[in-house]
Amino acid sequence: MKIKPYWSCSIFTLILGLCVILYNFSPADAFIGVNWGRLSSQRLIPSMVVDLLLQNGIQEVRIFQQSENVLEAFYRSGIKVSVGLSNNVMEDYVNETKVSEWVNDKIIKYEQVLEFRYVTVGRTNPFSPAFQAGKILYDAVQVAGIIQRQLDRRRNGSNIKVTIPQYVDIIRLTNTMKPSEADFRDDIKEKMVEYVTLLKQNQSPFFLTLFPIHYVYNNSLDFDFAFMDNRSTFTVQDINNANYTNVFELLHDACHWCLVKANATEVKIVISSIGWPTDSFPGANATNAERFYRSFLPYIASGRGTPMRPNRKIDVFLNNLSDENRITIQIGAFQRHWGIYKFNGEAKYAIDFSGNGRDNVYPTTGKGVTFMPNRWCVFTGNMDDPGKVEQMRAMACGDSDCSSLDDGGSCSHLTYKQKVSYAFNRYFQTKGQASEAMNEKCDMGGLGKVVSENPSNGTCEFPVEILSAENAVQGATFGAAYGGGERVRERISAISVGILGLINVFWIIV
Repeated sequence: MKIKPYWSCSIFTLILGLCVILYNFSPADAFIGVNWGRLSSQRLIPSMVVDLLLQNGIQEVRIFQQSENVLEAFYRSGIKVSVGLSNNVMEDYVNETKVSEWVNDKIIKYEQVLEFRYVTVGRTNPFSPAFQAGKILYDAVQVAGIIQRQLDRRRNGSNIKVTIPQYVDIIRLTNTMKPSEADFRDDIKEKMVEYVTLLKQNQSPFFLTLFPIHYVYNNSLDFDFAFMDNRSTFTVQDINNANYTNVFELLHDACHWCLVKANATEVKIVISSIGWPTDSFPGANATNAERFYRSFLPYIASGRGTPMRPNRKIDVFLNNLSDENRITIQIGAFQRHWGIYKFNGEAKYAIDFSGNGRDNVYPTTGKGVTFMPNRWCVFTGNMDDPGKVEQMRAMACGDSDCSSLDDGGSCSHLTYKQKVSYAFNRYFQTKGQASEAMNEKCDMGGLGKVVSENPSNGTCEFPVEILSAENAVQGATFGAAYGGGERVRERISAISVGILGLINVFWIIV
């Protein structure tokens, strides 16, 4: 199968990326991969993301929205890809025929040009009520079994393993916090035993999702216990001389003991999501994110394991490659700020993906990103009708992302009027900036105005969105005429970028 003509990754970059991968990793190494979600108002073109991964030597990616143009972007890239079903379609796939169609469309169709690693059933932890509005998606186990059988019937299918991401709230810990006393929650114990038995039979891994900052905060633990740099004064002593000085090893080994008690000791634990948010939560900022990764990644690369699984390499998927301002926020607004990168392909902090622990190593910046014109929508300051002001602020936040205004957020220090301006601008940018002549995206009931001076304030950044090729065309009619959907929007990206360049020139002249 030939690489598509709109593939933007240069041959030089491809070779360079592969060389970095070969230099930093060997087949025996634990991998450090990333999750890539695309629930954003503006998104990087998939081929740009592949280029970004290659330049950073990242060899594993877990994709949450695997549309055709996304999968095509990974053709013969050397990056191992994990795909999966989302939670909201789970019930539809308790059906062999339906699963067969999905396997054909997402895997078999690409198996000659892509190397698949895992298939995950559910993105947001189907057994965690916090993520499902109190509901538990028990069908996930049956669906996982059906998909694995379908794969095993195909050529090379047995190399792809099916699993279900599980959040740490599946684990019941006693007040002592000792991992050896942990077990699966009582309400799901029977189903979890069935599930891990399936994993054992198919030699599939147990996917564990954990967010250290959220866990220590919710359980009133020492904040430093979330990190692996041995600054915490809180420790847990357990049997077999196990000593826990950080939440990661504690929860990893708690999961280990759950597997032991379910007669699945040999099942491998893979960390399906771990990271540090940079906004909208106490302690969520770039400084702490950098601190977390500075000790965590060398720990993973060392292969030293945990007290109960020493000298066993741990595979991890870091969460997330970039921010997602459209993702639902079941457990907190910080879920929209997991990104190692900003939405525009700019790294937020230093991070050494190789795990060598080098300081001040910043990931490469996304190539080919074009910003929209430097203009912002702000509040006029007219408070003659406070009710109307609040109504328009709420409307703007309801249709965009104002999570940075939450307590602990980077914009929480703003005055009320400044918060209204922030809300107006987020709406304005999310809607792709209407032309100043039309001005409808910044009218806000007569309370908004377009300005050319950046209104950012301290830690609070008033962003200017990027030109998103995937959002450049709206509506199905145009897409259908050219083959449909996201592929069309990538094909017109070069024209869009050119047009935006002229617009920027115009604004500079004006």
